[in-house]
Amino acid sequence: MSFLSNLVKEVNDLRRNPYAYADKLVKYKKCFENGTNIWKQPKSKFRIETEEGPAAYDEAIDFLKNKSKSRNELAPSKGLTKVAEEFLSEYQKDPMANIDLEGTVKKYGNFTGFFRRLVQFGADTPEFVVISLVVGDGDKSRAYRDALLSENLNKIGVAQGDHKDFKICSVITVCNDFTNADGSNDDINF
Repeated sequence: MSFLSNLVKEVNDLRRNPYAYADKLVKYKKCFENGTNIWKQPKSKFRIETEEGPAAYDEAIDFLKNKSKSRNELAPSKGLTKVAEEFLSEYQKDPMANIDLEGTVKKYGNFTGFFRRLVQFGADTPEFVVISLVVGDGDKSRAYRDALLSENLNKIGVAQGDHKDFKICSVITVCNDFTNADGSNDDINF
């Protein structure tokens, strides 16, 4: 399976069973170095200094354990994936890019209801992308976690590519429903 298909699978694993997904966070919380805010990726030299340290993991674990209601799986959308790819292209040029959300979406179709763009820099596996978004270190609003677990979502688009400063960038777009501009179906294989 490709990175992108695994990323969709990882998001759907979280949505299907948030309670069980918390067990992954328990496992990775142990990767903090001796009571510090330094997290070391298993089997790698990759280390990051977090803002909140293990406390962010504790908060996320508690949240997922208390949010045991499963959510529907998200279907990959061709149009939303094109939106994610365009966002990725802009973030590869400038991680602080101010992208015209509405204009970009309208190039590829229309969404109904809730729409959210989630961006993650540096995580090199689909699992670490989703864990990073769920933990939300440094973002007290935990908006990405809330978006991933939003009740009425049905569609997802994903993109991933190299980044000059952060090595890798992943973009996820989610919404209630999406109609492609070209009238094609939403079936997409990664």
